[in-house]
Amino acid sequence: EPNSAEPQAGDRSLTTRLSFYNNGDSGDGNPFLDESLTVVEPVFIFDHQVTDAFGYAIDIHYDYVSSASIDRLSDFPEQSGASADNYIGTKLSGRWNLSDGWKAGGSFSVSGEYDYKSIGFGGNISRPVAGQDATIGLSIHGYFDDLSIIRYNGEQDGNEARTSVSTTASWYQVLTPDLHGSFGVTATFQDGFLSTPYNAVVIEDPLAPPNPNLDNNALGVETAEVLPDARVRTAFFGRVRGFVSTGRAWELGGRIYSDDWGITSFSFEPRWYQTVIESKLDAMVRYRFYSQTAADDYGEHFFVPEQFMTQDSDLAELNSNTIGGRLIWHLDDGDHISLGLDHVLRSDGLDQILATCSWEHSF
Repeated sequence: EPNSAEPQAGDRSLTTRLSFYNNGDSGDGNPFLDESLTVVEPVFIFDHQVTDAFGYAIDIHYDYVSSASIDRLSDFPEQSGASADNYIGTKLSGRWNLSDGWKAGGSFSVSGEYDYKSIGFGGNISRPVAGQDATIGLSIHGYFDDLSIIRYNGEQDGNEARTSVSTTASWYQVLTPDLHGSFGVTATFQDGFLSTPYNAVVIEDPLAPPNPNLDNNALGVETAEVLPDARVRTAFFGRVRGFVSTGRAWELGGRIYSDDWGITSFSFEPRWYQTVIESKLDAMVRYRFYSQTAADDYGEHFFVPEQFMTQDSDLAELNSNTIGGRLIWHLDDGDHISLGLDHVLRSDGLDQILATCSWEHSF
């Protein structure tokens, strides 16, 4: 894969990537809203290995969002906009090769849109484990967000803050000459305004007149989503890759997740890597199964207001099956062109398509 080898002093590269995300609404998700969504995201990444001991990267990306709901394609927090929106972010990261195999890294990011601003910090460190063909690592990332609360009906409700801090402990291990794996645990702590400002909950009333703001003129009135102002999330993950023969390898990955909002989830992902044309074309195909329980405060129907309540489909019980793959062309001048496509089939009917195209130019 591109960038799998250690960069050498003086190496520079520019990666341009265009991602496209779309999900339709078959009517099986939130019965009161149209949850269809399109996101287009161009990304530019400049990477420079200045010396054997130091390198840095600059990441700039922009999102065009067709509606309020959004799944962020990069690693920044979900947006909080109340309508079709434009989002821009940038990240500066550095890496250091220290003595005795130790490595360290750090990052700083800023991002925002008209009603949302975020500052992020990150750091990581790793070292080899003597005599065990292993590497252990520890990382921490924090995001500090300021949100302008714009409700589903356009009303402005002041500003709120949100803080998210994640730490990950990881272990990479060579298991046999033909088998290696990586394993870890991530703990995330969130505090502040964790509801989605533009999300509404419908309080149904069979005696109410038809509401023209709701799909099918449903009988009910909207009120703001309310969720707890703290969340603790834990995820255990692992991935094992095995060598089959020259140009062929398999991989198995999985993840178990739980949080104090009542959600537990499990994912399982096998992959197959294949060289199609030696030194020219590589391929990867994958399948992913995902299953989650609903948050304690999720309800498909509400008839009286409650302390906490949400009808966000992403907090409901759901299963999904993803089929996808990627092709990588290795050009004669050392550049790489990559095409990726994933199709996600969700049990709630909010099926998704994610397509990516990237070009990496080394100079």
